[in-house]
Amino acid sequence: MTSPSFGSTLPWAEPSWYTGRPSPYYKDSHRRLRDVVRTWCDEHVAPYNEEWEAKGAIPTHLYAECAKAGLLLPIAAGKSIPPEWSHYPIIGGIKAEEWDGFHDFVLWDELVRGGSIASLFIGLTVGAPPLRQFATKQLQDKIFPEILSGEKRICLAVTEPACGSDVRNLTTTAEKTSDGKHYVVNGEKKWITNGMFSDYFMTAVRTGGPGAEGISMLLIPRSEGLRTRPVPVIAGPLSATTYVTFEDVKVPVEYLIGTEGAGFRQTMVNFNHERLWIVFQALRGCRTAIHDAFQWALKREAFGKTLIEQPVVRYKFGNMGRQIEALQAWTEQIVYELEYLSDKDGSRLLGGVTALLKVEGGLVCKYVAEECLKIMGGLGLTKTGQGARIEAFYRSTPSLVVPGGSEDVLIDLGVREALKLSAQAERAKSKL
Repeated sequence: MTSPSFGSTLPWAEPSWYTGRPSPYYKDSHRRLRDVVRTWCDEHVAPYNEEWEAKGAIPTHLYAECAKAGLLLPIAAGKSIPPEWSHYPIIGGIKAEEWDGFHDFVLWDELVRGGSIASLFIGLTVGAPPLRQFATKQLQDKIFPEILSGEKRICLAVTEPACGSDVRNLTTTAEKTSDGKHYVVNGEKKWITNGMFSDYFMTAVRTGGPGAEGISMLLIPRSEGLRTRPVPVIAGPLSATTYVTFEDVKVPVEYLIGTEGAGFRQTMVNFNHERLWIVFQALRGCRTAIHDAFQWALKREAFGKTLIEQPVVRYKFGNMGRQIEALQAWTEQIVYELEYLSDKDGSRLLGGVTALLKVEGGLVCKYVAEECLKIMGGLGLTKTGQGARIEAFYRSTPSLVVPGGSEDVLIDLGVREALKLSAQAERAKSKL
């Protein structure tokens, strides 16, 4: 006997396990988390999405409410929550020791469905992991209470105007003062999500010579010499995309993350979760769009028939559905593998795979967004009403394609990593 269906009953509008079909991945705590987050978003977010979009900002007080609701801790943690964080609230009453990568997946799936609220957390989800994985305990003990309580916010600052995916060639410098107590930072970062309202900038800087070996990670507090200005982007202002300028910014040496010269590796490790998280967003965006397109196709009449009675329209839905479900299955497989691999092995074995998954997520998004828009017709171009969510999804699709690495760069990375693993396997076989 299957479980009761949850949410929409329209085809492919929800993951298959939401419809009551069996899955090896999800248990009662995942269902409880799903239910609670959806209810919270329906109450605190859904009624205000259009208002926030019109104003171009989400109220600042909402961030503190998110902390009280237990959203910030799991967003910062990702696929596992350390025992020392167990005193912070976790939404749904999930215990820290049972939190896993599928809880992370469910959380983001529901937050993205909720609407614009997901824009508030992008800096936290990409800025906190390097602090957790590589920083000293003293720095963690100072910063995490501030950002997990909602008192302060953090973002990740890697991309520069002259180098996007080419992280090895970043030019922002951090030079030690003569007394060795501070770094002095000079340079620029661009397209930094949540930078306008962040208090801390997890920043890739050059502390040494050229190339990857000269890059370090430095946590830079907002202070004298650090300036931010908004960067208008196609997806809109809610994510507060930012141009950051560092002019003789003094940062205590204690704010170095790990050791000098380790920044490139730290950035690459961070990219794996960022790319997976982008796919989480892509999947729910596709499901929301196909839900709204189905609702329209079932009632809109053209040439004496409803749209859904037209074979060409059913062909569109079938092609969207197969791609969405294939993307879901691949995503779940990678989340499952990460549960059973160490962070080191996960990065080594799945870095290239995750890059290709992220590419696939972008391709599916582009296809679904365009097909749904065509089904909606003029409504798909309208920012309000029945086509509003599809219009927003179509407009925001580039923000799921470009960040985390462009398609061409990631496809090349995926092939190179696959060949590297193949060569390693061949060498291992030859020694048997």
